[in-house]
Amino acid sequence: MQARKMLLPLLVIAAAAVMPAQQAASRPNLSGNWVFSPQKSSLKMPAPTSMTLQIEHNDPQVRFLRTQNYGDQSFKWELDTLADGQKEVVQDSPQYKSKVRLYWEGSALVLDQQITADDGTKASDIVTYSLLDDGKVLQAIERQTTIGAKGSMTNKWVYDRQAP
Repeated sequence: MQARKMLLPLLVIAAAAVMPAQQAASRPNLSGNWVFSPQKSSLKMPAPTSMTLQIEHNDPQVRFLRTQNYGDQSFKWELDTLADGQKEVVQDSPQYKSKVRLYWEGSALVLDQQITADDGTKASDIVTYSLLDDGKVLQAIERQTTIGAKGSMTNKWVYDRQAP
């Protein structure tokens, strides 16, 4: 009987030690150079002329570098943070300020961005990144919601892995 009482706490400790390792194993590495595919995407907004997304992923560290081109105008966005759901990165630009967190939901990486525009409008932009087609395709489902019932939209951004 005494052995059984001691066995249960040991099993609980062992299970707790294994769970983070199993969760990390189910997390894909999103590293790569990704090229936007307008044909595979479904957007509720004008598509960029071209776009690339570079991801450097060494869990929990993730770095994004995105370049969007609209005609002759180019827009760059960069984020370097931890995918732990705890660290919040504040980004300031001339048009808006955003607070960004990155975390995992199963095998999908979620970027949660809370935005305040320079006119005071608040919005939520949540992007869920998933690998498809044996890691050859990166899909980003983006849910944008303007606070105060001004509207919402869902975009499906699809990127093809660029050959090294």
